[in-house]
Amino acid sequence: MEALKYTAYDVPIAGIQPFTTIDFPGKIAAVFFTQGCPWHCRYCHNADLRLTGHVNDVSSVSRDSIESFLSSRSGFLEGIVVSGGEPTIHTSLPYLLSSIKEYGYDTALHTNGNNPEMLGSILRQGLVDYVAMDVKAPPAVYDRITRFTNTGISATRSISKILSSQVDYEFRTTYHPSLLTEAELMDTVHAVYNAGARKYYIQRFTKKGVRDEELMLGGDYVEIPDAVVQEARKLFSVFDVR
Repeated sequence: MEALKYTAYDVPIAGIQPFTTIDFPGKIAAVFFTQGCPWHCRYCHNADLRLTGHVNDVSSVSRDSIESFLSSRSGFLEGIVVSGGEPTIHTSLPYLLSSIKEYGYDTALHTNGNNPEMLGSILRQGLVDYVAMDVKAPPAVYDRITRFTNTGISATRSISKILSSQVDYEFRTTYHPSLLTEAELMDTVHAVYNAGARKYYIQRFTKKGVRDEELMLGGDYVEIPDAVVQEARKLFSVFDVR
């Protein structure tokens, strides 16, 4: 197997979760967590991964460790999930995914839809077998959740690129009443459905890994408005609350 050709623009891998059965449906997989995300969602449970810097400026898993992991798990693991942070901010992401596939793994991407151009390129090249995208809110209030500008436009374009591809997918929204009203959560459900999606999940907020003091003090939030749940069950072919 040819060694991974790392360059100054490589994807910084901040950590590896060696085993998961929930992040890549139907696959026994591992998760590679990339460093860096431009958005600042208050409920982010990987807040430590927001820092963006050169691969040498952050705590990264070495090339040798990545290659050793991929080689040694071949035949046991079926897939590798690339999550974050936000993987699509890294220009070398297509090469990383291609290299993972060379080891015989299926690939999944977890994204916030920040970079529809990169996402579209990855989909066109057939570099991922599954995409899970976080949908933060209805388009009109997206920037309030991400605390960045024009994010609803990027997210809407990314949803379209996923749905126009032949790649299996899921969309999911994390709910906390301090961040989204019930009406806004309902609007999110309708926006995802009207875009053409048929697989959707609402995720309960958990405080693990969250840096926002107000949300941490409030603890986990598990109650999802019943009217929204019932509406989503009617609309989507595949739906659940996690």
